[in-house]
Amino acid sequence: MSTVLFAVLFAASSSTSYLENEGSSSGGAISGKITYAGKPPPPAKLNVTVDRRYCGATREEDVWLIGPDHGVKNVVVYLSDIKSGKKMTAAQRLTLNQTGCRYVPRISVVGQGAGLEIKSDDPVLHNVHSYQEGMTLFNVAVPQGFVISKKLDKGGGVKLKCDVHNFMRAAIFVALNPYYAITAEDGSFEISDVPAGTYTINAWHEAAGPVSGQVTVTQGGAAAWNQRIR
Repeated sequence: MSTVLFAVLFAASSSTSYLENEGSSSGGAISGKITYAGKPPPPAKLNVTVDRRYCGATREEDVWLIGPDHGVKNVVVYLSDIKSGKKMTAAQRLTLNQTGCRYVPRISVVGQGAGLEIKSDDPVLHNVHSYQEGMTLFNVAVPQGFVISKKLDKGGGVKLKCDVHNFMRAAIFVALNPYYAITAEDGSFEISDVPAGTYTINAWHEAAGPVSGQVTVTQGGAAAWNQRIR
């Protein structure tokens, strides 16, 4: 590799890095609400066809959790182009369990490079099939009592499903900076201590299309960002 090409690649990779600034001020805040566009779909009742004696006969689908006023729970709202600021807060280790034929936790946020430990308390065989941007990251069987370790190196949303029990779903968001939030039951969120500036803000949900926009934060001010997804 030539020196020039190496320098270009290094500069490009460095430009996407997030720098913790211990001396950064409290900045402002971004808050808002993510709502479902249109008539919310009723929760589907799924018939369980495998391991019914253990998993049960039916399961209510939990991909879309929508409140009475259309607020959507479990949407990750994040800034994608902020270069420096407060200390990284996302966890660097996550344990994903399979218990009662459910992935626990259902949704998580971790930092880039986080270690993932996968285990199962269930006496039936599960697997974890993970997707990011439509591509398989890993697909592993997890017998009871085993622990499988993986590393989450690429930023963005990761979808998980079990190929044996198609009603099992989970999501992991790999954060590149600490400026993120997960929406509450009513779809509300807040991202605090944001340095003054104009940023690209995004909403990620495992079943919805990507949504992004711009938001301007002033020192000590409050900015609003409300979006509809489906």
